[in-house]
Amino acid sequence: MEYFFIDVKLNWFDAQQYCRESYTDLATISSMEDLMRLKTPSPQETWIGKFDDPASWKGVMGNDSNSWRWSATGTTSPGGYQNWAADEPNNYHAINYCVYVLNGQWWDSACSQTYAFVCFSGTKNYTFVNASMTWKDAQSYCRQHHTDLATIRDETENSAVAALSSNASVWIGLYREPWRWSDGSSGTFTNWQNDQPDNYKMNQHCVKLNQYKKYIDAFCTNLFAFHCEKAVEKKQTHVYRMELQAAVDLSEPSLSTLNQIQEYFLNMDSLI
Repeated sequence: MEYFFIDVKLNWFDAQQYCRESYTDLATISSMEDLMRLKTPSPQETWIGKFDDPASWKGVMGNDSNSWRWSATGTTSPGGYQNWAADEPNNYHAINYCVYVLNGQWWDSACSQTYAFVCFSGTKNYTFVNASMTWKDAQSYCRQHHTDLATIRDETENSAVAALSSNASVWIGLYREPWRWSDGSSGTFTNWQNDQPDNYKMNQHCVKLNQYKKYIDAFCTNLFAFHCEKAVEKKQTHVYRMELQAAVDLSEPSLSTLNQIQEYFLNMDSLI
């Protein structure tokens, strides 16, 4: 992959369009080595291709790598059922990637919070567990003693979970893995600045690099220069081995070295 610095200030989406039209896409960073290859002539903030598109998760189930999915299947709800509370999900402070239910409504929350939870068994029987755990610990408990954290596919199942939990906040199996790249990939490498991302004003969904090449979430409408990427075409090299007939009369035109070479490659072309 080859990277190009574009010294034109655009918002994130216009930068994405520019890169897709002129190169391949906004830059995807897979390693520290990739990050160090980004060249910026002067210290400044620049866009890269990392973003957390709210169209994939805010009030919808979505079908992208950063969309909501169920613990039991790793996929979204087939029918797209959801029952979010007003103004939810909001990804407050950019840490709300797990979901609990309260009085039948869904709320996003930091996965490190502790709540009671609801498990389900293979027959779709729900079990309320009145023990306060993080989402991950609740998931482990359900997988060990039942099938998994509760999956809710329709209003009937949502009402059943709400009836079990009464007025308690309970984890269900809904979660998401935030952030993806403009090319649709996810990847594990990150280089966040301390205290980032923070989703300031709950509306920072695009990532810029500061002058130290640290990731900072930002408003996608901000204007910055940016980095594009372009796939490098691999050139194929063919190596041929041939033996020249040294014992012939090289003064004979039909047997000259040049003719031997020409005849050899003509024969090779006929085989390809």
